[in-house]
Amino acid sequence: MSRLFFPFALVGLFLLLAGCREDALISRTDTQFLQQGILVTTSNDEDFYNRHTEQLDTLYINQGERVIFTASYALNGNSIPSDSALNLYAYHFWELEGDSINATAFEHTFDSVGYRIGILNTIDYTGDTLKDTIHIFVGTPLNITIVAPTPDMSIDPLADDYVELNWDISGIDPWEKSFCAVFAVVAEGVTMSQNTKWLDILDSLDDLSENDCKTGMRLKGPLISPQWLQKYGIDPKDSSLTVYWGVKAYAYTDYGFEEHTSDVSSFNTLFIGKKNSVIQIKPIYEGLIAGTEISAKIVLVSALGDTIKTVAYKKVNEPQNIVVSPQSGLHIYAYETLLNDYEAKPLVIDVPESSKIRLGDSIVFTDKIPPKASPVKNALALTDSIKFYFMDNGSGISPSQKTFVIADFDTVYAAYESPVLSFANPCRKECEIRIPIPDNVRNRNSEVFWKLTPGRDSLLITGPFVQMEDLEYK
Repeated sequence: MSRLFFPFALVGLFLLLAGCREDALISRTDTQFLQQGILVTTSNDEDFYNRHTEQLDTLYINQGERVIFTASYALNGNSIPSDSALNLYAYHFWELEGDSINATAFEHTFDSVGYRIGILNTIDYTGDTLKDTIHIFVGTPLNITIVAPTPDMSIDPLADDYVELNWDISGIDPWEKSFCAVFAVVAEGVTMSQNTKWLDILDSLDDLSENDCKTGMRLKGPLISPQWLQKYGIDPKDSSLTVYWGVKAYAYTDYGFEEHTSDVSSFNTLFIGKKNSVIQIKPIYEGLIAGTEISAKIVLVSALGDTIKTVAYKKVNEPQNIVVSPQSGLHIYAYETLLNDYEAKPLVIDVPESSKIRLGDSIVFTDKIPPKASPVKNALALTDSIKFYFMDNGSGISPSQKTFVIADFDTVYAAYESPVLSFANPCRKECEIRIPIPDNVRNRNSEVFWKLTPGRDSLLITGPFVQMEDLEYK
């Protein structure tokens, strides 16, 4: 927007600026136009300092995102610095969400969705008002979640039946258009590439790789042709293929705004002509320090209490395929025989015919037992270092963490070199010490303490004792 400044209205104010200089901002003979605009700076969610600024009259932004509004000025079409612009108007203010803001630039976060109007008002020295309006559309962040097929489903790869692909999506605002692209890759026999799509592996999907986000997709079987299986040397009687697939959703406007999100899932294909099924198990150890050895046993027990199979594990993240007959109420027990602090909850599942059931994220070993400590010596000289053995038969104690001892209510520095913690005697009279060192999943024995009793020439350590009330140490 711009307003005409007549020299006779500004002579008194700008006489010193104009004078006889040819480079004066406002002269007595030239007609000058002051112009303004609204600059908008939006920030990348992952890096607040990665900013993009442009002059806009329409802004699309999501709820909760930060935006910086800045008043910009130009004289006769040439941009001028903010400091120079101060000489050309009396004052300015913004109108936004019921507030009046007197600032050249300000930051704002929109906490609710909907349509807003922002107005920049600049009052010049003649009393005229420059007014610019920005239309603001605050939307809901885009989100998509795959519903079906679920990872526990098994589908006949050669059947003519339809396979329904469904997802829940939110955040497509009334002013946005959308589309979804579906991608997939088979786990065996195919090298995944950046351009891998459904049509690379499934003959029935050549016209379904993109669709409206608000509806799912319906696949006409067979999923995989006999020619494809023959090409990669896969026998569907002996192999269950895992199809990893995902949906990428895009929402956009005709004015350059775009956002996208995605979700991934998988399903398996049935064994053709076989009744037996495969259970794939890959135990997960929470908080385990890399390189730690494990020794796990998986025991399968029927609903009648008969042990069907026992499988041993020696490596983390190494899946095992266990062939079982179809049945209901199969109990799966997991035991750690080396790291005894770890325990896993048993599972009960139903095993359908000819299926592959992956339990890689269901057998979770959890360490809920804190490290154990005991003094190396119970009696020692007053000048000797106090040493404690620390034992943890689970996630382990990280060597990089801070170690300290609490003597009554004072914190004392301690040195830890596995498995021994050592520190100087902090007590001149009898005191209580606690050593709240956590393991790698933050279990700690905060309620356990020992007593240090100094004598004439010796120090006696007694305990451990248990404090019944809850104590927390950070």
